[in-house]
Amino acid sequence: MTNTIENTKPDRMEFRRIGGSYQPLIKNKQDLALLLNLDEAHWALNSAGVASLRCDEQFLSFLDDDANGQIRSDEVKRAIGWFLGVMRDFTGFELGSDTLNLNAIDNSTPTGQRLLDAAKLVLANLGQDANDRISLSQIRNDKEIFACARQNGDGVIPPGIAGIPEAIELANLAMKTFGEVKDACGSAGINSEIFEKCIAAANAYLSWVNTPDRDSAGILPFGSDTATVYKKYLAIKSDIDDYFVACDALNFSSKIQQKVGETGVEVNVLDQKSVQDFLLAAPVTEPRQDGVLDFSTRLNPLKSSALQAFASDANLQKFFPDSKLTEAMWRQLKLTFSPYAAFLAAKPEETFGDIDVETLRKLVEIKNIKTVRDLIASDLAAAPRIGACEELHKLILFQNHLREFLSNFVNLSCLFNPETPSLLQAGKLVMDGRCFTLCSIVKDVAEHKNVVKLSDICVIYLDAVTGKPGALKTMKLAVAVTSGNIRNFFIAKHGIFFAADGELWDAKIIDLIQQPVSVSEALRMPFYKFAGFIGNQADRFFSSKSQAAQKQLETNIAKAETKVSGAKIQTPAVSGSMMLMGGGIGIAALGSSIAFIVKQLASVSIWNVLAVLFGIVLVFGGPVVVISIVKLYRRNLSRFLEANGFAVNRPMRLSCRMGAIFTFVPPIPNSDYLKRDIVDLFGKPRHSWFWRTVLILLVAALCAWVGYRYYCGYL
Repeated sequence: MTNTIENTKPDRMEFRRIGGSYQPLIKNKQDLALLLNLDEAHWALNSAGVASLRCDEQFLSFLDDDANGQIRSDEVKRAIGWFLGVMRDFTGFELGSDTLNLNAIDNSTPTGQRLLDAAKLVLANLGQDANDRISLSQIRNDKEIFACARQNGDGVIPPGIAGIPEAIELANLAMKTFGEVKDACGSAGINSEIFEKCIAAANAYLSWVNTPDRDSAGILPFGSDTATVYKKYLAIKSDIDDYFVACDALNFSSKIQQKVGETGVEVNVLDQKSVQDFLLAAPVTEPRQDGVLDFSTRLNPLKSSALQAFASDANLQKFFPDSKLTEAMWRQLKLTFSPYAAFLAAKPEETFGDIDVETLRKLVEIKNIKTVRDLIASDLAAAPRIGACEELHKLILFQNHLREFLSNFVNLSCLFNPETPSLLQAGKLVMDGRCFTLCSIVKDVAEHKNVVKLSDICVIYLDAVTGKPGALKTMKLAVAVTSGNIRNFFIAKHGIFFAADGELWDAKIIDLIQQPVSVSEALRMPFYKFAGFIGNQADRFFSSKSQAAQKQLETNIAKAETKVSGAKIQTPAVSGSMMLMGGGIGIAALGSSIAFIVKQLASVSIWNVLAVLFGIVLVFGGPVVVISIVKLYRRNLSRFLEANGFAVNRPMRLSCRMGAIFTFVPPIPNSDYLKRDIVDLFGKPRHSWFWRTVLILLVAALCAWVGYRYYCGYL
C-alpha cells in the first residue's frame, strides 16, 4: 500500500494509470467523500465474491450487508457513508491501524456516542478504565470481556456479584430452588424471572406460616400439639368413618347377619394372606346397634395400635373421657380439626424445606431484595451499550481494512505491488523452481475454463489437499503462468501451495490451458517442434542408408569368402594368416560402408539442406511465432479475474513486465556457489577426454582409408 499523500488540490480526486487504465486512488477522508459521488463505471471492480477475497472474514461479512456472498459497489458505498458518519479523525484509517483511538470517534452523533460508550464499557470490563485506545484483539476477546464484567447486558447475574452476604444467599436460594441460566460468558446465575418467582414463593410460604398467628385458637385447637394430635387423627379417620357407617347399616336393616359364615366372607386361618385381606376389610371393631365405639373392647388387630394411640392422647380424652366415642362426638372432633385441615390444604407447593423460617424471613428482607433487583436492572440497562460492541467491532475493522480493500476494489494498485499481497490472490504456488502468485480458488473448473480461455493467459488447474487422514481439506486452484516457460508442466506434476492464512497445501496439476508465456519461449517453440521433426526425418534417412550399407557389406563378405575358397590353399583352420585376412576383410567392409555413406551425403548439397530447413522454419515457424507474439500482446488480466466472479470494468493487458510480477524465480540472498559437482567428488576417475577423442579419430581415419583403397580397387 502506498504511503499517505495529501491531495494538492482540494475536492479533486487523483487518478493513476494502473494496468493500462486510469483508476481512482483512495488515501484519506477527502477521497472517501469524493468516492461516494464517483460513478461506479470509473471503479476497477463493481462486484466481488466473498469467497474469492483474501481478507478478514468478519470484515467481509460487515461489507456484505445482505449476506448474499457477493460484495457490490452499493454495499461498499453504504459502508463508506457509515464510516464517515461516526469518525472525525482518519489517521488510523490512513495507516490501516487495528487500534482505535477513542478521540477519533465523532460523539456528536447518536451512533458515535453509542460507540464511544460501548468502548468505555469494554475497557472498564477489562479493568482498563484509564485507557483511551481499544484494539481489535480486545474487542474480540468476548470471554475475557464478559468474564470480568459485572454488567454484560444479558440480565443474568451470578450470585457471587451481589456483594452483601444475605443477598448472595438469597440469589443462591433462588438458583437452587427455581433453576439457573447461563450468562454471556457461560457462568450460572439468575435472571429477573427466576428471582421474582423465588420472592413470590417465599412471601407466599411465609404468609402461610404466619396464618395461625392470626387465628391461633381456631387453627390450632391443641396449641403446639395440634400437629401431633392431627397426625394421630388422620391415622384412624377413615377407619372410624367406616365403623360408624357399619353401625348405621346395622340399624338400617335387622336382616343383616353378623355371623361370619353368613356374610359370605370365608377366612382360612392357615392362609396369612387370606387373614390379612379379611382384617383389612373388617371394621375397627364389631359394629353395635347403639353406634358407640368402645376403645376398651376387642379391636381389629391390624388397627388397634393406631386406635389406642388416638384414644390415649390426653388432648383428645376431653372429647370421650370414658374411652367411648359416639358418632356425635366424632363429628364434633372433625369440626374441631377442619380449620387446621384447611390450613394444611392451603400450604404452598414450595415450602423451602432446607431452610428454617426465621432464616428465610431475614433473607427476603427489603434491602436484600432491592440489592439483587438493582443488579439485574443495572445489567439489563447495559444491554444497549453491550449491543453496540458489535458496531464497535465493525468500526475497528473498517479502520483496519477498508483502505486496503478499496485498493483492491476501487483500484487494483495492490495487485501489481509485489511487496503487498493483494486481496484478490489466494496465496503462492511453488513449483518448477518458481513462485506463482496469481492464484484463485475455483469451484467449477469447466466453467472457469470457458471464460479464462478468452484471456490468452496460460493457466494451470490444481487439486490442493491438506490435513490429517480422516480430516482432509481440499480445494481447486487456478494459477496463471505469466513468464518463463511451460515445458516442464504436465498432468500430475506436484508442488506446494502457501495459502493466505499461512496454511500449507499439497498441490497437483489436473488440467492446463496452454498459451504463450514469454517472447523467448515463443521464438524457441518452432525450433523445439522442428527439431523433433528433423530428428524423425534423420532417423528415417539414416535407417534406410544403413540398411543398404549392411546389404553391401554382406555382399562384399560373401565375395571375399568365394575368392578364398577358389584359391584352394590348405592352411590350418585357425592360422595367423587367416585371422589377418579376416580382419582385413572386416576393416575393408567397414571402410566400404563408411565410404558409401560419405558418398551418399556428398551427393546432397549442404546449401540445399539449409535452404529446405530455412523454408520450413519460415513457412511453418513464422506464423507460429507471429501468433504467439500476438497472443502475448493480447493477454487480458481482466478476463482471468472475471472467470472467478469479479465484475471488472476495464480491460487490463498483461504485459511481459507485469508477468514477471506474478511468476518469478525468487532470489537467493547471501549465498556462494560451489561450481564443482558433488558427483565429481565421489565418482570413479575418468580418462582424459583428449586421448579418447584422438583414439576415436584415428580409428575413423583408418577405416576411411581402408574403405577408400578398397573402393578404388587397390585392395
